[in-house]
Amino acid sequence: MRLKSALFAVCLSLMAVTTQADDDILKDYDFPTRPAMNSQDPYEDYNRAVYQFNMAFNDAVGEPVAGAYNRYVPTPARTGISNFFRNLKEPLNTVNAFFQGNVEAGLTSFMRLAINTTFGLFGILDVATPAGLTYEKEDLGQTLYKWGVWSEASFFMVPFIGPYTTRELVGGSIDAVYNPTYPYLIETDDVGRIMLFLGEKFVDYTQVITLMGEIRSQPDPYIFMRESYMQYRMHLIYNGNPPMPELDDFNFE
Repeated sequence: MRLKSALFAVCLSLMAVTTQADDDILKDYDFPTRPAMNSQDPYEDYNRAVYQFNMAFNDAVGEPVAGAYNRYVPTPARTGISNFFRNLKEPLNTVNAFFQGNVEAGLTSFMRLAINTTFGLFGILDVATPAGLTYEKEDLGQTLYKWGVWSEASFFMVPFIGPYTTRELVGGSIDAVYNPTYPYLIETDDVGRIMLFLGEKFVDYTQVITLMGEIRSQPDPYIFMRESYMQYRMHLIYNGNPPMPELDDFNFE
């Protein structure tokens, strides 16, 4: 099975993804249709139930709403909205990059924030990327891994949102609550923060909705989503250069 950047996006379709990946990370990986309990998936029965619920919600609500958004909102407007929400993540990218000891990434994220906020109309225009400052997603989940605080994380499906790891879920919750940009945009109440969070997730979801068919076409879509997502998280943690799986993990028969 090929885990291309598009497939990373697919497995994040109910959650949000704005990161690009290298082309082929694994090829011809033979995933069993119903494996024994995976050490990274101790909640598999629960996760499968939530996966089915999320897909049903996607069919009934998500795809129709996202499809209407993509059809009727002009492309320049959608791009500007996406850029705006991405710019809101830059303070967290900056802080977490520095916490991980990645000074270059931290400075890049800080410069992106400064340039796009001032010259890009509060992030609506992305003028930093053409200037050579590429977007790099850094979150507290990655930071905890780098610190060795939480080296082993389990796969976990969140209702309505989609795939996470347990480490990322905790880190992401803290990131969302303490995002330093929110107080400058809204009153510091829970409803406002939730609305910004949901708006961000919806916009990201609309960008990958057309790829949902790819995940449905797999022999076991849940396993495909799980393995793809775990690979995606490793891709983020290792800044695009994750270690290859052990040879014992492959089926050469």
